[in-house]
Amino acid sequence: MRSEETDVAGAPTLLPPPPRAQGSYRPAVRHADLVMTAGMTPRVDGRLRHVGRLGAEIDVEEGRAAAAIAAGNALAAAAAAAGSLDELGRVLRMTVYVSAVDGFTEHTRVADGASERLAALVGDRGAAVRSAVGVASLPGGACVEVELTCSLR
Repeated sequence: MRSEETDVAGAPTLLPPPPRAQGSYRPAVRHADLVMTAGMTPRVDGRLRHVGRLGAEIDVEEGRAAAAIAAGNALAAAAAAAGSLDELGRVLRMTVYVSAVDGFTEHTRVADGASERLAALVGDRGAAVRSAVGVASLPGGACVEVELTCSLR
């Protein structure tokens, strides 16, 4: 399902199409009653939208918007691996990697953008345990990367 409409942050208002792998891996894998995604960056139509580090080129609000896009991409990958969004039970765990300058401490505020997007897309099924981790860099210079572990219905 694809929507050409976007919210004020520029993120798709509906689930984007499943992302293509950017290398030699699978975007998501289904095993038993779980689906696990690869790390997803804030790509729209295959193009990285937010490049830079939090606390330098990227501010918290832009980081939140980027995390929302990345979470939507991760959920789309999980839904594709499950067969459909309806086949996903709930998001169990989310890890949000934040590329940030030394001394940046707003990781959880950035990760809230991802949590809010999951809630907007799947309601209470999107409420997951979460880690927000600061890193020195991410692939392609992305400012955030999101990975999910989901259950199946």
